[in-house]
Amino acid sequence: MRAAFAGIVDYAGLFPPAALSMTEAVTEYARERRGQDRWMLGRFVVAASRLEEMGTALEAEGIAPEVHDPWRVSAVMGVHVPDELSRINAFRARWESRGVMVDAIEFKVSSVGKVLTVAEQIPAAYQRFFEVPPEGPYGQLVAAIGRVGAFAKIRTGGTTPELFPSAESLTAFLIAATGHHVPFKATAGLHHPFRGSHRLTYQADAESFTMFGYVNVLLATALLLRDGDGEIAQAVLEEADASAFDRDDDALMWQGHRFAWDELASARERAFTSFGSCSFREPVDELAVPENAA
Repeated sequence: MRAAFAGIVDYAGLFPPAALSMTEAVTEYARERRGQDRWMLGRFVVAASRLEEMGTALEAEGIAPEVHDPWRVSAVMGVHVPDELSRINAFRARWESRGVMVDAIEFKVSSVGKVLTVAEQIPAAYQRFFEVPPEGPYGQLVAAIGRVGAFAKIRTGGTTPELFPSAESLTAFLIAATGHHVPFKATAGLHHPFRGSHRLTYQADAESFTMFGYVNVLLATALLLRDGDGEIAQAVLEEADASAFDRDDDALMWQGHRFAWDELASARERAFTSFGSCSFREPVDELAVPENAA
C-alpha cells in the first residue's frame, strides 16, 4: 500500500489557499520530513523568483537538511526563462552541497511550439513538468511534451469554481497522457483522497465546491493503463461516495474493479507521479494509512 502512495504529495504550502510565509512553509516541510508520514512527502514547491528568499529563511531558522538525504525542490517558473534559470543556478550553486537540490522545473505551455521552444531552453537534466491549459484538446500537446522527454502537468482546481476542470476534460487529459506514455503530475484542488464537496479556502465563510480526489485520479489512471476505457475512468473520477471504495491487504477496490497495490504502484511509476497540495496533513490524515501497511 505504501508503494502506491509513496512521495505522492508535493508540498506547496506557499501557494493559495494556504499561502504560508516562506518561514512557515520551510519550517512545516522540515517538521514533516522528521515525522512518521514522511514517506508520503514529495518535493518542496517554490516559485523560482523566491528561491533566494527560501535560502534566507533556511539560514534564519537554522534548518540544515542532511546532504546524504537532501530536500528535493521543484521550481515553478514564470515567463522570463533565462532570468529564472539564472536564479535557479545561483541557488543550486549555494545550496546543493548543503542538502537542498532543485531537481524539477514547472512551466506553463499552451502550444506545441511553446513546448519545443522552452524544451531547448530548460536543460533536460531537470525533471521538466509542462503545465497544459485547463481545456483540451490535449493529444498533440501531450505528445509533444513526451517527444522532448518532459512530463505533463494538469491543474485540477483552485480557489474559485471556474478553476476546476470538468470530469470530461480531466478524463481527456488522462487519456492523452496514458495513451502517449507521458508521466504527469496534478496540482491544486486535489488535497482530499476522494471526490466530495469541500471549502475552497480556509476561511470560515468560504464557498464549497466539488473537488476531485487523488485516489479517484490514481484509479482512473490505472484503469486507462489497463484497458484504455475512458468511460469507466470518468465514472471513477466522478465517484463522490467514499464508501464505494474499499481496501484490503492486497488491493484497493471500486465497483467490482480490483486494483492490486503493485498495479497502483506501477501506475504511479509510469504515469501519475504526484500532486501539489498546499496542505500535507489533509491528504495524509484523510487517507488513514495503517502504520503497518506494506
